[in-house]
Amino acid sequence: MNNPELTGKLANPKLTLFAFHLCKNLAKGDKQPVDNSDHLWQKCAALGYLLQTNPQLDSLPEKLSNSNSQNSQQIDYLELYQSDGDRFVSFTTVSQPDKLSLEGEIYPLQLHDTYALDFTLRSPNLTLEINQLSNLNFQGCLLPCEIEASLGQTLLLFAKPVDFAGNYQNLAVACVEALFLDSQIEQPKPYLIGEGKLLGSPIFEFDNSQEDPKLKCHILVWLDTDEKTSEIEELGSYYPPLINLLCCRSKILYVYYKAHRCNEEARKLYSQLEEKVAEFSHLKSDREQRLEQLEGWLAELPQIGLTYARYLRDIELHQTTIETNIANYSYWLKKLGNCSAQHIDNLDFLQQFVDGSCQIFQKQIKVNMSYLTAGKELFQQMIETIRGIVEVDAQKQQVEYEQNEREGDRNLQITVAVVGVGIGVAGVVSSSYTLAVDKPWAPPSFQYPLPLHP
Repeated sequence: MNNPELTGKLANPKLTLFAFHLCKNLAKGDKQPVDNSDHLWQKCAALGYLLQTNPQLDSLPEKLSNSNSQNSQQIDYLELYQSDGDRFVSFTTVSQPDKLSLEGEIYPLQLHDTYALDFTLRSPNLTLEINQLSNLNFQGCLLPCEIEASLGQTLLLFAKPVDFAGNYQNLAVACVEALFLDSQIEQPKPYLIGEGKLLGSPIFEFDNSQEDPKLKCHILVWLDTDEKTSEIEELGSYYPPLINLLCCRSKILYVYYKAHRCNEEARKLYSQLEEKVAEFSHLKSDREQRLEQLEGWLAELPQIGLTYARYLRDIELHQTTIETNIANYSYWLKKLGNCSAQHIDNLDFLQQFVDGSCQIFQKQIKVNMSYLTAGKELFQQMIETIRGIVEVDAQKQQVEYEQNEREGDRNLQITVAVVGVGIGVAGVVSSSYTLAVDKPWAPPSFQYPLPLHP
């Protein structure tokens, strides 16, 4: 970002945080809220403590949680705060370090499956130097890494230049620079990416091109230079189309980010498959060792393949979600154009998001899908091939085992027969030997005359 001198004055500046947090599953349409769905309301309470607001905002999460439980149905535009006819939570605070009296409002909404937070800080009836804009973003408290909205956010600065005759683009750049003066947070700062006109006054768009929604800093600087702008802005007819359009934009970026993460994780699994394919040509020659190796793969690869298929399915769902939100974005952009001063307004920079970024997102997802689909088929072929080899080796092993069993049976029969014959012969010899030695024959002598033969 350029660093123009932070000179000039702005009347009645107000800084609005539009933050979007998922409250229900985008793909499954679950009726139950997701984990930490009240995150934005908890952040409001934390901001109240940091800014020392009056009154404090500690009870806001509980009030909004009760309201949400009574309105569990999906509604495209639901105001979540209702108290004595008020739709806003109003508060006051004193800025640091300039001790400026600031007013604020919180306007919580549910937009279909998303919670939307409008957190506004304003310096009414005051004229500030540009470098005093940091009072509206105390210690960078409204930056994405501090808010951590799951779907992302946009900061909108609306202010009237005072006695300014220079280039409005340079003034907008200086305003964005001033918003970061009081921040010690290290993250890429946004730069100018587009400009146009809204309700008759110039508007400039800044972004830091980060993929992670918690780091992506999107800022609009809207300079009130036409007398009709304040009147139309005060009526607020442009507001529903604008916040819905920004919500759709955040969803598209978030879902593409998720699709990109799924693609990276699926590619890691595909790399594991490629390693197995490379090992496949060097299988062990010993059948038992080869069977043990392949059976291990059969226990491992189906689980990897299932996870791979899930990533592929999620990418397909993300692709559908992106297409849906592109259509919704275009719808709200048309609505916003109808609210504006059409003969002098220029919203081409908003259309460029669809014609440029969204087209790139869709093409990239299609390329990733084609690559990963081929990988899914390779997983299936690999598993089928391994199963075939294991089946053949197992059958051969079984045949050899049965042959060995039959050969063993024959050898056992022969052995038993031989041993049986030997035992019979040994029995005859043994009995004869007993008779022979029982009364041994002795030659005749004078003492013992020749005996009669038995």
